[in-house]
Amino acid sequence: MSTSDTLPAQSNLSGRLLGALRWIVALGVVAGSAATGVWLCRLEQTALPVRVVEVEGAIQRLSAPILARTVTEHLRAGFLTQDLCTLRDAVQALPWVHTASLHRVWPDQIKLSVTEHKPIARWGDDGLVTAEGIVFRPDRDSIPANLLRLDAEDAKAPLVAARFLEWRERLSGLGLKIAGLVLDARGAWTLRLGGGLRLELGTERVEERLGRFIRTYPQLAAAGQPELIDLRYANGLAVRWVEGRAPADLAVAQADPPEARAPEARPVRAKAASGGEGRNKSRNKG
Repeated sequence: MSTSDTLPAQSNLSGRLLGALRWIVALGVVAGSAATGVWLCRLEQTALPVRVVEVEGAIQRLSAPILARTVTEHLRAGFLTQDLCTLRDAVQALPWVHTASLHRVWPDQIKLSVTEHKPIARWGDDGLVTAEGIVFRPDRDSIPANLLRLDAEDAKAPLVAARFLEWRERLSGLGLKIAGLVLDARGAWTLRLGGGLRLELGTERVEERLGRFIRTYPQLAAAGQPELIDLRYANGLAVRWVEGRAPADLAVAQADPPEARAPEARPVRAKAASGGEGRNKSRNKG
């Protein structure tokens, strides 16, 4: 077997012959004994083997020889009787393959068309995820090094991918880039931004809380350099500043976060931009 860039010419005669041979094999299997059917299948595999596997499609991460070899390794019959669904499933099991389709080209060729997954981020320690939320795990050596990381259960991948794309667009207006996004087992969202800033969004009303951050961020950035912003309050937020970059003229007060947290993560509360939201001590456990 080999890959090829040329296609054999088809004629009316070859088409009629192909149809006739298919009927002969089918009738032998249906009307004859099991032994006769097996004999005819073997005869067809010997007389009309698959000799060429051609790979087409724009591929970057995949290898045409490996794709062709995957097809040939799963050949179990001749040109007429080979089950193409079996070959397709074998190809689609390869990590980078998004879609695969195969068809016969007379007299001895199978043409394979493939498309690749297009990852938007790393997924956990060893995976990648697409914009559609498809998770796949290729060899570690083939994982791009410049992708940010998303973390969640695989079943949540469509939701996490969709939120990442939406939030990336919303935050770009502030000149902020997402560096990572986590949805933990409790359903709590944590967003990491470029420069080391972390947002705790909790489990409830996360879109509303992100909107609060977007409205408040210009004031906070003008006052100092925030390191952690905890938005898990009903209508306020809490801030921890980078050491040595806290605001000198902004009234601040210590405030416990709304959820249990290690002592090192106790934030400092600051006023929000919209009418003193930061002074509101109401809490939300979500």
